[in-house]
Parts: sequence; structure tokens; C-alpha cells
Amino acid sequence: MPIARQTPGEVEIEFSIYRGGKRIETDDGKYDLTEYLAGWEVYESISSATMEAKFIIEDQGGLLQSLTGTEEFRLLVKTGQQDRTYYFRSYQIESRVRSGQSTDFFQVNACSSEFVKNEVSNIFGSSEKVFDKKVRAEEIIKKLLKDKKYLNSGKSMFLEDTLNKHTFVAPNWRVLDVIYWICQRSIRKNPKGGTLQNGFTFFENAMGYNFKSIDKMIEDINDNNEGDGDTDLEKGIGKMYQYTYTPKNMRDATGDDSYLIDTIVFPDEKSYLMGLRHGTWSGYSVGFDPVSILRSRWGVSTDMKSKEYRYGVKKLWRKMAHIGKSNAVNPISGMDPEIRNIVDFPKRVRYTMLPNQIFDPKYKNNPQKNYQELVELQAYQWMRIETLKNLRMQITIPGNLDLYCGSGIDLKIPSTKLTGSRPQLDTKYSGKWVIAGVQHSGTAQSIKMNTDLFLCRDSINKR
Repeated sequence: MPIARQTPGEVEIEFSIYRGGKRIETDDGKYDLTEYLAGWEVYESISSATMEAKFIIEDQGGLLQSLTGTEEFRLLVKTGQQDRTYYFRSYQIESRVRSGQSTDFFQVNACSSEFVKNEVSNIFGSSEKVFDKKVRAEEIIKKLLKDKKYLNSGKSMFLEDTLNKHTFVAPNWRVLDVIYWICQRSIRKNPKGGTLQNGFTFFENAMGYNFKSIDKMIEDINDNNEGDGDTDLEKGIGKMYQYTYTPKNMRDATGDDSYLIDTIVFPDEKSYLMGLRHGTWSGYSVGFDPVSILRSRWGVSTDMKSKEYRYGVKKLWRKMAHIGKSNAVNPISGMDPEIRNIVDFPKRVRYTMLPNQIFDPKYKNNPQKNYQELVELQAYQWMRIETLKNLRMQITIPGNLDLYCGSGIDLKIPSTKLTGSRPQLDTKYSGKWVIAGVQHSGTAQSIKMNTDLFLCRDSINKR
């Protein structure tokens, strides 16, 4: 049962350790090891295949002597909104420090058990044979996650439908290697305006495993508004919460501060100079055939002698989904006109390896066109990820377990500009954001949990 909240972020926790399915007990017969837990962090991100955790242990009873660094850690967190039980497999004990005569502090790094299984799960052979001719991305990923031969996961899965099939030979790859390879080559089934879109990510959040394109993420966030309802555990879409930033010296002491932002940090914004160097906004995309140079591609159905495929954010921007829909503005449009022209000049050449099928009779007269399209997909994948980083922000709020990476959040942030005595709304940083990362943390010294959100957005709002 959720606890009766007295202050925002207030939590109760229970901590225990398992080995071989049995709880470890102390010398005096205690199973609840919460008193040994000095601090904890649970982290999820759209750039991380599985969730991660860190536990700071204060050992006064020789607990370290019994740990092997391979145990399963169970953390039960009770909040005013909900309870959640996390299970993590420890893989490293580090940073051991002795304090006094009888106390050791040490950090245990842990991850989802599937990540450990990934290290010993390999795939070798034709995808058509290994996956029983079920070679769409969502079919392959489902089998890799659920099958006992691979990750054997019982967690929920939220897998976006894709358009293309993947026929390839896996050269003894680990499971996650296969999934990441597929992410780069998958095409959305229902792309915007009939345009081929990829930009897929694979990650785990507290709801389960997600295979989702950035465009689908943004579309779901745009369609989700505050008050629409609770988190949809069947679709894997989090509830849209609205948070407001109010300086602490201006807060109403009698008001509910559960949905107030404690701190805001703006990471380093993009350096356009480094962006030019790395081809962030424009460049050339080349497909390289390692067997026959003449089959190398600069675009679909072209050869090296023909017109190259030139990508640019100005061209691809119209093909992408954006936070704010029609109200979204490309941040580049606000640059100095001279720099805007330079940004559009292609500098970087990006290469991708093209699979060669000339030795396969099955495809001799019918090559897979989607792999010829890898040149364009490579460019879209790169631009889709880079545009998501246009705006970044990190906020700290009272602990909320009902926030998930890959979902959205709505913010109201005042501007530093005042109209009379009232601040105006900051149109650049207010509005909806993609939650790229979530970190829940707490310490033994405090019953309060903090939630840090790492936010990204591809666009700014029209003024």
C-alpha cells in the first residue's frame, strides 16, 4: 500500500539480498538489511538497454565478507503515489573505504539480470533459420527477450511495428548486439507522410522493455496531455505530469509543492563549431560495398559516378515529428544568417557497410531494396538523434516513481524577464519534453527520495 505522505518525496524502503533464491541473513537472523543501506540510486535511460542501480553499503556486521558480488538485490520503495519493487543483479563491488575500527563503506554496482545473461547468449547463423522465418524487428526482439535460450525475460515488452524484414547472418553476436544492429536498419510501419523513417531506440524502463522510434515517442507525447488519465501499462505510455518552477523564496508555505521543481540545470548547449566538424546538421552519406566497389552507393539506385546523397537538417526537418507539432520551430532558424548558411554546407562524410548478396542465389535477381536504402536511413538515423539533443535540461523534483524514460513531461518555467512584478512564461523552455533519463535516489540520512530527470527536445515554441 502507498504510504500516507507527510512531505513531498517521502518514502519508505525495504532492502534485502538474495543468493541462490534465498535471502541472506545477518548473524543475528535479520533478513531486512535496510539499516545497512546508506544510499541508493536507480537509473533508466533511452540510451541504455537495461536499468542500472548503485547501492552504498555501511557494513558494521561483516556483511562484505559474505558477499561475492554476484547476488541479487531487492529494493522495495513505497511512496505516496505507488509502491515499486526493483530487482537487480550485482556485478561489481568497488570503492571500499574503512571508517573507524569496525565500519566499512562500499559501493555495489548492479544491473538487470538480462544484461548479465546477454554476456553468455550468442547468435550465430542465418536469421531466417535462427528465428523461424520471423524476421521483422519486433518478432526477432520478442524471441530474443523471451526465449529461454537467450535472455528468458518475463518483463513486459512494448515493440513498435516495422515495415521491413531482416535477413542476415549473425557472426556470433550477443543478443543486444543483434538488437542494436536491427535498430539502425528498421523502418517505421506508419511513417509520417509516407517518408521512410527509422531512428529506433531500445531501452528498459520500470514498465518493461521498449523498442520504439524517436518519432513515435514524440507523437505519443504530443497526443498525451495533463488530465488524460493514468499511466497506460498495456501500451507503455506514462502519465503526463505538469511541473512548475517557483523559486523557494516565492513559494506559498501552505500550498502543495508535490509538483514543484526543486532545481534546474542547463547543460552545455551545442557548440555550432563542433557541430560543423562532426556533420551534425549536414553532410554526405555513402554506402560501401566491401566486395565490389562498383556496387557502393551514394544513394538508392546510383553508383559512385552519379549524384551523391546529401543530407541536411533543413531537408529532413519536415519529415520528422516534433514536440509541439505545428507550433514547433527549428532552433537553427534563430541563428545568425551567415552561420545558417555555413551550417547548411556539407562537411562530414558518413559511411555504412552494405550487405553483399551476390553469392546468394536466392537474391541474385531480387536484391533487398531496403538495404540499398541504408544510405538514406543512415542519414535519417543520425539526424533524428542529433535533433533530439537540440535542447537539453536537467531538473530535480520530489520523488515520483510514475515517471519513465521514453515518456513525456510538461513544464511551466518562468522567464527572467518581468512584466511588472510578475515573471513571464519562458516560451523556450516551457512546454512538453522527452524524458531521456530518470534517476531515483535516496540516503539513510533522509526519508525523502529525489527524482532527477534528464530532458531533451528537438524544437522551440513559436512566440
